[in-house]
Amino acid sequence: MDRLRIWIIPGIITLLVIGGLLYFRGRIFEEADTPGRTITVEVEKTKPKGFATSAEREPTQQEKAKEDANAMESALSSGDLSDCAKITWNEELRKQCEDNINYALILKSGDEAACKKLNDEILRIKCLDKIYLSLAVDQGNASICEKITDLSLKQMCLDQVSALIARNATSVNDCASIQSELLRKQCEDNFYLKTGARELDVTSCDNISDPLMAQQCRTTVTKNIQVMEVSKAAAANNPISTKTSREILEMCNKLTGEKATMCKDAVYPKLAFDERDLSYCEFMSDRIKANECIKEQTEKINTYLLRQAIASNDKTLCNQITDAELQNICKNS
Repeated sequence: MDRLRIWIIPGIITLLVIGGLLYFRGRIFEEADTPGRTITVEVEKTKPKGFATSAEREPTQQEKAKEDANAMESALSSGDLSDCAKITWNEELRKQCEDNINYALILKSGDEAACKKLNDEILRIKCLDKIYLSLAVDQGNASICEKITDLSLKQMCLDQVSALIARNATSVNDCASIQSELLRKQCEDNFYLKTGARELDVTSCDNISDPLMAQQCRTTVTKNIQVMEVSKAAAANNPISTKTSREILEMCNKLTGEKATMCKDAVYPKLAFDERDLSYCEFMSDRIKANECIKEQTEKINTYLLRQAIASNDKTLCNQITDAELQNICKNS
């Protein structure tokens, strides 16, 4: 009897639980079937996994700076102004990029008005100074040098133009435009020296104010007269005209004694400039003429290299300039 009671009571409880569950289940379905009634089921929201892509976030300041620096380097390397537009984060850096490329192009073109398009005021002034320097040297016009604002560059411009005028003066009146009395005298002396040597006129040497140069002029005229005679004799024996200084030197090597020496002394200065090699001056038999050759050809070569470096924007040419101040100006142009 007791054992039977133990089984009956749990059984009754189990039946009651099952009945309750069935009752509530039926109520749920009845409510769901009721028209217009909605059952809301909440679904647990989960956070997305992983990180946001680069397109979904703002680059850091370091990343922006790196991107712009790479774009700047690429633009300067290509020399293409449109590449500066790839600098997207730093407007000032983009303007610097445009200025750097425009500056090089403007100096090469020699367009004075284009300098005003540069963003940086200091660079605009520097650009104009370089243009004025190039124009003054090309035209041999010292008045253009006066437009240069940089005092050291202006003085260098005046010196270069004066040197050009002195070398290329076709009359003593050409020297009158040189303001410096010392440079003007040098110009006049150089004109009389060249005139005497060219026209084989020893009286022209008497107008030279420098006694040492006057004596050099007389010696040069005398030797040039002798060289002229040698040249005529050589031309008679060799009707084929020579065109280059190298060919003339080969002709000189066929001569002997004093004739060979005079012939070579006449061609060495031209060889020094043509081949940009001052060692040819050292081969001259007269020490005074050798020193004058070195001085004159050094000035001519330095001026030539400076003009080429500015025109082509090729700074490697600056290293060939022997004058320290002129080389420094060339590198900073």
